Amino acid sequence: MDSIHKLTTVTSRNYSSTDQDDTLLQGGDSGKAVLYGRSKHSTGQIQEITFSKEQACCIVGIVLMVMLMIALVAAFARPTVFCGDGYGNVTENSLLKNTASSGLLETGNKDFPWQEICLPPFVKPLHYSIFIHPNLTTFWNEGTVNITLEVLQATNFVVIHKKDLNITVQDLFTFSGEQIKIVKSLENTEHEQLYLEFETVMKPLVEYVLHIQFNRPLQETLEGFYISSYIPSDGQKRYLATTQFEPTAARSAFPCFDEPDMKATFTLQIVHEQDYDVYFNSDLNISLPYENGLILSVFNPTVRMSTYLVAFLLCDFSTIQGKTKSGIDVKVIVPKSQMSQSVFAMESCVKILEYYERFFDIPYPLTKLDMAAIPDFSAGAMENWGLVTYRMNAILHDSEESSSESQEWVAIVIAHELAHQWFGNLVTMKWWNDLWLNEGFATYVEFIGADFLKPDWQVKEQFIFFVTQRALQMDSLKSSHPITSDVKDPAEISANFDAISYKKGGALIQMLESFLGINTLQEGLTLYLNKYKYRNAETRDLWDSLTKVINDGLQINISYVMDTWTIQEGFPVILVSRMENMVYVHQKRFLLTPSRSDEVSEEDISPYGYEWDIPITYITDRDTKVQRFMLNTTTGTFSVKENVKWLKLNVNQTGFFRVAYEEKEWRTFIEVLHQNHEKLFCGDRASLLDDAFSLARNGMLNSSVPLDMTSYLQKEKSYVPWGTAFLHFNDLDFLLYETSVYSLFQSYVRKLLQPLVNYLGWKDEGTHMTKKLRSLALVEAIYFGHKKVLAEGKKLFDSWMNNGTWIPPNLEALCTLLESHKVVLKSGSICGNVTRSPLPLQRKN
Repeated sequence: MDSIHKLTTVTSRNYSSTDQDDTLLQGGDSGKAVLYGRSKHSTGQIQEITFSKEQACCIVGIVLMVMLMIALVAAFARPTVFCGDGYGNVTENSLLKNTASSGLLETGNKDFPWQEICLPPFVKPLHYSIFIHPNLTTFWNEGTVNITLEVLQATNFVVIHKKDLNITVQDLFTFSGEQIKIVKSLENTEHEQLYLEFETVMKPLVEYVLHIQFNRPLQETLEGFYISSYIPSDGQKRYLATTQFEPTAARSAFPCFDEPDMKATFTLQIVHEQDYDVYFNSDLNISLPYENGLILSVFNPTVRMSTYLVAFLLCDFSTIQGKTKSGIDVKVIVPKSQMSQSVFAMESCVKILEYYERFFDIPYPLTKLDMAAIPDFSAGAMENWGLVTYRMNAILHDSEESSSESQEWVAIVIAHELAHQWFGNLVTMKWWNDLWLNEGFATYVEFIGADFLKPDWQVKEQFIFFVTQRALQMDSLKSSHPITSDVKDPAEISANFDAISYKKGGALIQMLESFLGINTLQEGLTLYLNKYKYRNAETRDLWDSLTKVINDGLQINISYVMDTWTIQEGFPVILVSRMENMVYVHQKRFLLTPSRSDEVSEEDISPYGYEWDIPITYITDRDTKVQRFMLNTTTGTFSVKENVKWLKLNVNQTGFFRVAYEEKEWRTFIEVLHQNHEKLFCGDRASLLDDAFSLARNGMLNSSVPLDMTSYLQKEKSYVPWGTAFLHFNDLDFLLYETSVYSLFQSYVRKLLQPLVNYLGWKDEGTHMTKKLRSLALVEAIYFGHKKVLAEGKKLFDSWMNNGTWIPPNLEALCTLLESHKVVLKSGSICGNVTRSPLPLQRKN
């Protein structure tokens, strides 16, 4: 029976009639084919099925054909796209039809094959070779980009970003130079995408080069690649071309994969006039003569980075240079007439850069760091890797003409942008929903860097005033949003650059530092940066790194704790009561304007039910050593020493929450502040004021408490408590305007200010903080109608206006205030309701 082979189905147990076939074809000995499996109707008995050799071969052939068809379907299947990890779901819209048409460029979003707002994740850029010729006479830019890319699975299309670019040529080549025909080219203007479909399939593990020629006018748009201008001392207007790509404007300068997790390396070749210099993220390699007397400058390849960090600058500025101890070249690029004003920035950059290398325990990744002053710039500054761009007033400092506030502002902005060189540039968020990882961390570190630069400025002490308190104000509104927000289109991304990402993000990192300790925090950050350098990460990656380095005694899962702060909006208020040495705490959400009912709308639903894991710090009058307690339920208890007179929670307002004491406790604090306010830390005095005013406005506290508390301010000589007080005085001034008690309130504030004004005087002298406090006090005195200050201010104003008398820079705000609001009357008296503006100046990095 050589022509007949026996295939045997063996079962070791009974199967019901609903069981599915489960077969495996294997090769047997001597040309036999044996099929092991189970029959749908098997009853556990041995069944014998026989086939001819030809039938067995046919079965094998059919199986092979099916496997081949599955492979082909997989090759052409269009998987769903995710922005980073965990975004989006598999939908029918994600699965695209494989179509073919002519190579004509078409527009129209409805028929665009790729319907996701994020690019296909299976196409990865490796390198961009950019060539541009920006003409500053015709204001026109022409260029080409060669994008080396690879695919992670077989595909016959790619999708890239482009916005407002005229595409003249587009080709695809294998790395060996073989051209692949483009059969379809479509544009989706809504998603700012270009779809290119090819005649043949692109294969994994093969490098391809996408060649695109483009052009576009250069305009004064303040984003993308745009024109700026300035007027030098000779009065002849001069132009420059610069960039601002964050978050999604690189696509308007050259076609690219404009998403943060699609990192690549970049080289730049730029044609320019001989009297212009060019700057890029990397060092200049060579400059060569070009046609018509122009110059071609060629730059070295960059490290792997995101497209939003790419920057190029074409200008005729001058430079001042320095070098760090580790050999990093630092350069400040400014108009020639402002060279002297760039010295402070250069010296600050060198010192802070050296400090950050020690703080992160990671060398600065590049060989140079340029900082350029841009005349027309929409942001305070931009952290482009190796070529940071600044608004003029954020980098220039004149020791004779700039105020203490202005100098501090320059230092803090520089410290902020240099922090990004590690946290944001070296390790970048996977998607814009984690923008706070970049901005919140830089907001936290900027105060550390500036404090190192100028310890006597007490910059870290000011953190709670400029960051925490303002973030609490914003996050107490129902219009707030979680710190990690689901964002997709460019408009949503831009809206995420707000106080929640910057200030609440920074405040949360500060809260971690206060609970874990600075050394543990630094160790965790170094672990995180080393693990993900030149890559992308998510919020949970930072939490995992911090969890790994925590002292075992704490037994804290940082991710579990911090998710309650980043995934849900808002923050808690802790209600505190004491009975002898036992302390009882209860948490609930704090809203500046509480709901009229207890009903919760769909918009208010939180995955954690508005409950937080709260790291509480506290001190008492008997023990000023900071103690810690973790509240991870609605209520909790802890004990303190016997006969404690007062208990202060949230030491120096390092936690992102408010504290509501019983009224007798508030009265005790008022008594302590009046007797000797310095028994409490400066930050605790400020936080008591901040919480008391906010709770009174919310209706949780009698409004007499914060007003009674403020009477101690007649003895206060520190900037932060006064700044906090005026943060709330200014709100009350607005709310009480045109009420019967308005004049009484203004009189009360003037009474509080009088001792401070007398103590500070009008001479621009003393420490940095004294000068800042003097400026704050005198400006607020004018707002609240202090007659003596108004009269003295008028003298300065008249002398300045009539005789051009020099005014100390820290007092110029007074004259500017008087001039801008025109409060000088013909009789020489000064009056009028001055329109209020937020003071001190809000920081916008």
